[in-house]
Amino acid sequence: MRDTEDRSIPFLMHLIIGRVEALVNKWAHPLGLKIEGVRVLFRLLAGDRTVNELARLTGVELSTLSRLLTRMEGQKLLTRRRDTADGRSVIVSLAPKGRKLALEHQPVYFKDYETILMKGFSPEEARQFRELVVRMLDNLEESGSDPITVLRDTHPRRASA
Repeated sequence: MRDTEDRSIPFLMHLIIGRVEALVNKWAHPLGLKIEGVRVLFRLLAGDRTVNELARLTGVELSTLSRLLTRMEGQKLLTRRRDTADGRSVIVSLAPKGRKLALEHQPVYFKDYETILMKGFSPEEARQFRELVVRMLDNLEESGSDPITVLRDTHPRRASA
């Protein structure tokens, strides 16, 4: 990795995410899950969610999420029901089997990978890194759908290049 020419932040982040996802998938496979299902389980530990909320919180596209929820419901990990306040909305809840599974494995998913990634960082460096990553996410949100315009406005010389 040290000899890799492309050291751009997005590329490096892509490598990190890809490796973590591969490790999570390897760990989750015997449970009949992939990372998307793991994300759903852990997001539901906080309480029932609508399908739209789950899509936003897990980063899983709605069409993919719908198929995933059907599979997970078939595995008896979760249940779905129509929202009584808004019949267009579907509420997703953990079934007892899904809650047990999520509670058993929550420390693995949330702590072990973070511990591996942050090895050798001081608590202050880890705090600062987290703040910087959140700032990156905020920057992306502020850029909207046209980051090139934002870059042009931020770096006028690029516009003439």
